[in-house]
Amino acid sequence: MGKRFIVVAMLLCFAFLTTQVYAEHGKMKDGHGDMEDMFYKKAMLIIKNQDELGLSDEEVKKVKDLKMATKKGLISKTAEIEIVALDIEAAMWEDAIDLEAVNVLIDKKYELKKEKTKSIVAACATLKTMLTKEQQKQLKSLLCESGKKSKKGF
Repeated sequence: MGKRFIVVAMLLCFAFLTTQVYAEHGKMKDGHGDMEDMFYKKAMLIIKNQDELGLSDEEVKKVKDLKMATKKGLISKTAEIEIVALDIEAAMWEDAIDLEAVNVLIDKKYELKKEKTKSIVAACATLKTMLTKEQQKQLKSLLCESGKKSKKGF
């Protein structure tokens, strides 16, 4: 009985760790960081090059406000995800694992991750609509230039 319990516990832990690795893999890496990094990089590039892009102080404030609101939201969502992960971990340590309850927690965790990713995409879309077509072209060339500079440093 004791050996069987250990084997089952080890298999469940392995399954849990496998889902963690898979979840980290799904961060949508683009070679230079994840989507969150991409959003922050674009926002900072817009703020740093406000004169070149021809942005007013009010437009820059809107970009800064969006950046802060997004950052606060992501911090909050990340904390929620971590709390649910702790709840899953605690449930896994129980003598008798309530599979239904653990599955509900897992669903909740990935629902939160989905919401977090969607909020980043929404912030990117909002950031893009703050610029005219011409400003978007200028930003694209600035992004290419900044990418070339960072590659030369290596």
